[in-house]
Amino acid sequence: MHPGLKRCFVSVAVVSTLCAGLIASADPLTGVYRGEVYSQPNAVNAYSTWLGFDVKMGQGHQAKDSWGNIENPGWQLGAWRTWVKAKAGRRLNYSVAMFPSGQGTLASCAAGSYDQRFKNLATNLVAYELQGTLIRLGWEFSGSWMPWYSGNGQQANFAACFRRIVTAMRTQQPNAGFEFDWNPNYDISAADLSATYPGDAYVDYIGLDMYDQGWNGAYPIPAGCTGSCALTRWQSVWNAQFGPALTKFKSFAQSHNKRLSVPEWGVNDAATNGGGDDTYYVQQMLAFIFDPANNVGYHSYFDIQAADGHHQLSSADANGGNTFVTEFPNAAAVFKNYYAGLNPQPAQLSTTKATVSPATVTRGQSFNVTGTVTSSTARTLVVKYEIRNAVGSALVTSAQYVNQVFTAGQTRSYTSAFTIPTSLSAGTYRVDTLVYTADWSQTLLYRNDTTFTVN
Repeated sequence: MHPGLKRCFVSVAVVSTLCAGLIASADPLTGVYRGEVYSQPNAVNAYSTWLGFDVKMGQGHQAKDSWGNIENPGWQLGAWRTWVKAKAGRRLNYSVAMFPSGQGTLASCAAGSYDQRFKNLATNLVAYELQGTLIRLGWEFSGSWMPWYSGNGQQANFAACFRRIVTAMRTQQPNAGFEFDWNPNYDISAADLSATYPGDAYVDYIGLDMYDQGWNGAYPIPAGCTGSCALTRWQSVWNAQFGPALTKFKSFAQSHNKRLSVPEWGVNDAATNGGGDDTYYVQQMLAFIFDPANNVGYHSYFDIQAADGHHQLSSADANGGNTFVTEFPNAAAVFKNYYAGLNPQPAQLSTTKATVSPATVTRGQSFNVTGTVTSSTARTLVVKYEIRNAVGSALVTSAQYVNQVFTAGQTRSYTSAFTIPTSLSAGTYRVDTLVYTADWSQTLLYRNDTTFTVN
């Protein structure tokens, strides 16, 4: 989306560490939005430099001001062609408008009035050698700020419009390999998910945009609320908004046998009701994205300082250099550390996979969780176990060990007793192992690959 457009924000978090159990053999494709960098797609390269990881997907958005900029945005496509063709495996993730603002309707689109416009777009994408482009058609359609807003009784027209455009582009260029992402915001209702869905034959990915903006009173975080105080607020927003949204989308995607995507996500500054330097959001987000059980095809971090929210983690600047200083240093470190785990490197901090005894737990009866943490350097840490419902990620109970002093190379063992209340349902639960700096300000390690059955 363009800077300055109103958005709904959400968050999701993930791992900063060595979670080999979470990483599939075919990881989700990593993308980034670095602004509308038409003549400077090397700003994506600067992001790769910062991340220490070769980012293969760059994201751009169409202007919504004229049919010319929808059908043949050569000024935009030419620059992206240069970037995509420079290295094998690169792709453009392209947000495509259904019609210009004030110059069209969903009903007219559904009736086929714009078919030729999108046949022209398909031809021009191929002319610029952008076969294989991943198209976010009518992105964020559940947002009232979009010209193609699917609310106010327009659900059926939106679905029909989506079908017409996909059909037109595929018919015009049947060998182009375009893929289409059906991409509402995370807070769309379950009823509208079904009513606006165009059908499995027209959709390759089911996407959701999620920024770390909270609405349950926990954000913005007051001055002086740091460490465990901030963590409690971050977790409350996650549990109230983001965890349930991810469960909703995962279930919907599975019911249609489609891969999920997260085309836009990011931390958010306090001035726009965000969680600020939210390490928990980043951890949970990456954990969800890279968990093979969630079948995420790609994600794209929104790495800019937009007018309606600050999100940038990287040091990448607008000129393709690395001079920018982020206002979210701890979240940035968690993000980078996770990707360091994707590139095989000697681990500075590691944990064994937690074990549960007995293996099958009975509600109301005590069970033990055991694991070890190893630090290659001398430092003081906080170690924490969290017991969560594996389906909705809701926190059940936790235990923490503060002021844990490690010598260089030391391994320490931790065993905690827990009980699942009889008031909770039977099913699958999981153990999350987290390691923080001594002041709780930075998450150094996050692991959630131990699940167990509760009767």
